[in-house]
Amino acid sequence: MKIRLTLFVILLNSVVVFAQHHNSKIRKGNTAYKDSLYSDAEQLYREALMKDQSSYEASFNMADAIYKQERYSEANSLFKALSEKTDDKIKKSESYHNLGNSLLKEQKLDEAIEAYKNALRNNPKDLDTKHNLAYAMRMKNQNQEQEKEEQKEEDKKEEKEEQKEEEKDKGENQNEKGEQSEEEKKEEPKQPQDPNEMTEEEAQQILDALQQQEKELQEDLQKKKQQGVKLKILKDW
Repeated sequence: MKIRLTLFVILLNSVVVFAQHHNSKIRKGNTAYKDSLYSDAEQLYREALMKDQSSYEASFNMADAIYKQERYSEANSLFKALSEKTDDKIKKSESYHNLGNSLLKEQKLDEAIEAYKNALRNNPKDLDTKHNLAYAMRMKNQNQEQEKEEQKEEDKKEEKEEQKEEEKDKGENQNEKGEQSEEEKKEEPKQPQDPNEMTEEEAQQILDALQQQEKELQEDLQKKKQQGVKLKILKDW
């Protein structure tokens, strides 16, 4: 009995020393964190976890230290794992809250909004989470409005480009038609002249000649009228 009691005391002392060592690492890590020595804090929390892998406090604080070093992807994984690890609603809410912050830093707005909502489902009275949720939703709306404006500008730019192309094509078609018309004119074969065909100039000359002859004939007849007609005398048998 005495031996068993001695072993129990030794075992109890070992657990106390182990716990003190583990808590000491966390306290030192917290001091480094407050001094903004986030890398040192992370290392101390890791050493605490080597003593007690189930320590929620060491895991949570280490995730915070990693977040402060802007390793957001790694912090996301840790906060998500912590939110799934605990059944304590307050701790779960805190993990989701920090997960939302880390996702927000990566501009993953939809995921951040969902994380904040999960935090509020576990702790609806958390004002900080409500504030951050409103901020994330406002950022999302602003981004959507900006995307709409950018899309409008892009559409206008494309429309102008299309108009330019259409005007360019229209001008090229007109030039091609003009060139084609000129070529057709140039290539239009000359019709051979009919040897029997009278030119307009020749016809006019003939008409003038006929008119002149008619005029002379009329003048001659007029003279004969005035002089009288001389009859031939017949011989008398």
